[in-house]
Amino acid sequence: MTAQSLTARPEGSRRVFALCFLAGLCEGYDMLVAGVTAPKFAPVFALNPEQLGWVFSASTFGLFIGALIGGRLADHVGRRAVVIGSLVLLGLFSIGTALVSDLGALLAMRFLTGIGLGGTLPNILALTNESSRPEQATMRVTMLGSAMPFGGAIVGLLMVAAPDLDWRIVFWVGGLAPLGVAAIMLFALSESQAFRQRAVAAARASVATALAGDRRLTASLLIWTGSFFTALTLYMMINWLPLMLTGKGFHKPEVGAVIMMLTFGGAASGFVFGALTRLRRRGLLYVFTWLGMVASVVGMALAPQDLSLICAASFGIGFFVSGGQFLLYALSTELYPLPVRGTGVGFAVGIGRLGAVAGPLLAGGLLMANQNASVVMLAVVPLIFVSLAASLLLVRQAPHGQPRLAR
Repeated sequence: MTAQSLTARPEGSRRVFALCFLAGLCEGYDMLVAGVTAPKFAPVFALNPEQLGWVFSASTFGLFIGALIGGRLADHVGRRAVVIGSLVLLGLFSIGTALVSDLGALLAMRFLTGIGLGGTLPNILALTNESSRPEQATMRVTMLGSAMPFGGAIVGLLMVAAPDLDWRIVFWVGGLAPLGVAAIMLFALSESQAFRQRAVAAARASVATALAGDRRLTASLLIWTGSFFTALTLYMMINWLPLMLTGKGFHKPEVGAVIMMLTFGGAASGFVFGALTRLRRRGLLYVFTWLGMVASVVGMALAPQDLSLICAASFGIGFFVSGGQFLLYALSTELYPLPVRGTGVGFAVGIGRLGAVAGPLLAGGLLMANQNASVVMLAVVPLIFVSLAASLLLVRQAPHGQPRLAR
């Protein structure tokens, strides 16, 4: 009997997935909260587009550091402890964001919030993989990605239901929720039995061995490239779309509806793409997904000022861009063997988050150069094709469209 099969009992697997899904909801909420509340807090701190880009990027840069540290730490002390500790950090510093009084403090709180986020994501991915039966692991990890857009949808619903809600309250909600989830996990989440049995091997594996051992270097570089440019596209849209739509003359309720469509598209994609991961020819799935990204972004950039068309393009962006990211997350949990999975997935998430830093900064710089919203959105199209090329090269390493993954 394998170590993974020991943790594949249906009741334990479902509980772990449910708890990880709750943690993903908290992450998704925080991913969107700055972009949605920016029209309210930007005037308070007199922020120009470039400064706002730094605010958006502060948490994602913290996430980059948190993912590297959190993933590596989890291979030594366990997934459970790092997830719970990361959720506590996320909650405390999200509340801290609601209490700031100047730009410097705002940047610091968003950066520290990102560190909490960074430690959460790679480890809920690893826990879901390790608690699932082998034939269900990829599907469940991909489906877990739906939690993040659902969390973002909560922010959109708040803004639609209460458009005049104080932005500080929105951050308070985003802080109390992960603290509550962390408290539940203290009693309901157990450590992966598979990790317990093989964790000793992680102490002997260096970071270089984790990332490049067993001829994984090329695969690591490819998955980092794909993640970087996919995250760049997603975070540019998440952070800047509300302001770009406001600049086009849309009112707050209309902007809220567009953002809801973005998050609903992302939420639906996790479950749809989770089912599609069972297809034998993954290359076709990747081509379909990345071409869908291009069509949606171009549609958003070139659509006339028609709310129904904008909502349709927004749903497509959420569905295809989030779906592509979920597929890469699932690949990362397959690529790295269990003793170094935290390190490997942490780096995949962390490098991807550098793209999440670059996206808002790129948009801010283009807007400061007086480029219009359509030009900003079209600028990511060549980058989407780079991400597609990297993903296809990874999938084509083995026959039948299945990547040659280490075990």
